[in-house]
Amino acid sequence: MAYFGKFYLDKEKDIIVELELTDGGMSYILRTPNHAKGNLITNLANLCSLPLSKGDDGLKVIRGEVPCYVDERNREVYVLRLADTKVANIYPDGEIERKAYIPAISKTLMSQTKDYRLDVKKTLVKTYIRREYKFRTDFHTHMSANLDADLLIAIGVYHQIRYPLYYIKKLKLRCTDGQRQRLEEARREAVKRFENCGLSGKYLTRKIDDNTFINFADFILNNLENAAFNIPKIRASLTILKDGQAVFTNLEKVYLYRYVFTKGVISDEKIELKNYRDIPDADIISAIGQMILDDESPEYKGLSLFQNKLLWIARCAKKRGVSYLEISDTSLAKPEAAAHTLAQAHDVLPKVERETGVTIRFLAALRRIPLTIVRDKAGALEDTQRQLCVIRAIAADPYVAGSDIVGEEINDIRDLRAVIEELVKIASEHREFVIRIHAGENDGLRDNVANSLECVREALAEGQPMPRLRIGHGLYTANLRSAKGRQLIDSLRENLVVLEFQLTSNVRLNNLSSLENHPIRQYLRGGVFCVQGTDGGALYGTDSIDEQLALERLLDLSYDDMCAMKHAEEVVRETSMHDYTEKTKAFDKLLNGSDVEKYLNEKIAEAVPEKAAIVIAPQKLDSAECLSGQIREIPTDKVPVVVLGGSFNSNRHATRVKEPMLELLRELTDRLDPERFCFVIGNRLTGYERELLNLTGGRFEVFAIVPTRITAAEASRLKKSGVGVRVSIEPTRMGLYKSFAYEIFKRRPSVVIALDGNSAGANTIQEAKNGKREARIFVNRRARILCEKARAIQGYVSFIEDKNSAEAILRDAQRVWEKMI
Repeated sequence: MAYFGKFYLDKEKDIIVELELTDGGMSYILRTPNHAKGNLITNLANLCSLPLSKGDDGLKVIRGEVPCYVDERNREVYVLRLADTKVANIYPDGEIERKAYIPAISKTLMSQTKDYRLDVKKTLVKTYIRREYKFRTDFHTHMSANLDADLLIAIGVYHQIRYPLYYIKKLKLRCTDGQRQRLEEARREAVKRFENCGLSGKYLTRKIDDNTFINFADFILNNLENAAFNIPKIRASLTILKDGQAVFTNLEKVYLYRYVFTKGVISDEKIELKNYRDIPDADIISAIGQMILDDESPEYKGLSLFQNKLLWIARCAKKRGVSYLEISDTSLAKPEAAAHTLAQAHDVLPKVERETGVTIRFLAALRRIPLTIVRDKAGALEDTQRQLCVIRAIAADPYVAGSDIVGEEINDIRDLRAVIEELVKIASEHREFVIRIHAGENDGLRDNVANSLECVREALAEGQPMPRLRIGHGLYTANLRSAKGRQLIDSLRENLVVLEFQLTSNVRLNNLSSLENHPIRQYLRGGVFCVQGTDGGALYGTDSIDEQLALERLLDLSYDDMCAMKHAEEVVRETSMHDYTEKTKAFDKLLNGSDVEKYLNEKIAEAVPEKAAIVIAPQKLDSAECLSGQIREIPTDKVPVVVLGGSFNSNRHATRVKEPMLELLRELTDRLDPERFCFVIGNRLTGYERELLNLTGGRFEVFAIVPTRITAAEASRLKKSGVGVRVSIEPTRMGLYKSFAYEIFKRRPSVVIALDGNSAGANTIQEAKNGKREARIFVNRRARILCEKARAIQGYVSFIEDKNSAEAILRDAQRVWEKMI
């Protein structure tokens, strides 16, 4: 056998097809090495009726033959088909034409279940789009999520960024002996710097390792013997969770891995890049080579890392036929960063547009809640007033299209009414200013889309026209067939609100497990403008073409549906380009020949106050303070039984206790051993949680995980109950699933009994499935949202039918206890 080549059936290089020439022709081996659980390849083999075998690494593989054909021009061509779908034409000269691929959505759903239900046509998708409705924009994307992992690795090597020891240890990367010795020396210096920082234990270790660096180019190029091992691990760390749907916790972690590259700090000590062609990845080699050539040209010589990102974002957009992007960027709302960021854009983007024909603009982004994974900032509310003043100061810049409210949707948008009011004031001064709000991504907050529109309308000054409002996601609302839903459609259409849809990120972030009830067709047929975005496609293993194919094929959109989206896109794009042209002329007059950065810094200095003066959420009590007497650790010698039913709903859905489920809880509390098991619930103590407390009668330890801020009524209930308390790092109830993961699923085996809930419950179930320790999961078949999630991870959950399911729960609970001891 002789190695011929390889290609991938997905964008993330997870599904690898390796080709070999044999005496009789050509064979292939299909591998999925980044999916150790084996669900992905097992489901694919079942779908295509192909046999599985074991590879040299012990993981499952698919082997087969690739038949050879002779075409009408007497050329030989090998044609690979899977399930009667042509996947690739392979020519003897080495050319490989991929004809079909597996979308990130299908790959995700295949990887997390043992019972995959989508058919072949929605799994192996032909890569063709009708010309008349090919999309040419990406209105919804994020700065640090645009570039795929190989390009980030190439940028890291070319710019020679600092790479932290923490990630080398976390990803279990391999160093040379010399590199290890240098890292140990650098770490000893870091220990000295942080010996009086006030941290201890694992927090101090993390701080030290985060501040111990190696030049990334050195790590790769002077360590080529380990590059084939290290690069796939680094690549995997830069995209969302592989073996199934992720939750926002995973997204936060991926962003931190990406920030090392996207916000990279250049190393003090540089090396020569002579041997970059020896990197074992052709895409990385090609990108580094082009960056070296760029630096030799007068247009791009001396590009900063940020400018190089913009250049490559535009090149990737051009490759996929996209000519206009709007990128959300939080740095544009920061007083210390906004002017410098925009000055760099002014310098490079005209050159980028001349080369690629791609226009890039920005939305200055405000976080609704800070990234909670950064523990030393977790409790800090951002200085929203200062950021709003920055946005007002830069709003005249032509590269600033408007603003965005980003982050996990775990709070009522009305909590941000004051923020929206300030943005509407900015729109009154700049008619073309876009207000985009992330809303409708969480099924527990179904009024957020309608309330976003209402908050904007309420904030309008007398005579002020409706600003350009866009809603990012718009997935969950009141039932669109109800009177309330029809009124919402009418309001969106009449106020010219644009909805942006990102199907892949919805699925991969556990906000959508079933494609059957997606609302886009109802919006389109109601005359609402709907456009596509990628949500930062590279992070989710997608791009604008893959996203459009997924929208069309997986949601079964018709020709008319696609043309309606194309029309909406064109209207928004043409308006945005007109705004850009007019703002450029006006801004040039404002500058009057002065330096962009100097001018913007002066405007920001004039606008930004020293102290914040805005309240962005209702005032609540500090949980740690008012419940201090009840805070205690969950015992490590007991199996936690997590009960979902009361705290995991939206405000619009109250748990109604049903007798069969009450009987089930009664059976469990009668027969479980209090010396071996404890119960863990949420903070509301309503529904099944309240019944559980009554049934335990003080015999079991019961713990409530509570948000950092709670109402007086919630505090009173918790005090009267006497439950143990664990205070989350999350400020709202909708984010508590992260703390269940941290306190339980990552640390100890458990049992989960999901009786009722919305998206917060579905996220808790997903975290239990994704956790490092075994979780036996039981889901009430009559809880619609939870049942939908359970079907998506079939094989990892059991359904609760009635009180008789108690026997299965007791049996599994006993097995978990026996394994624990």
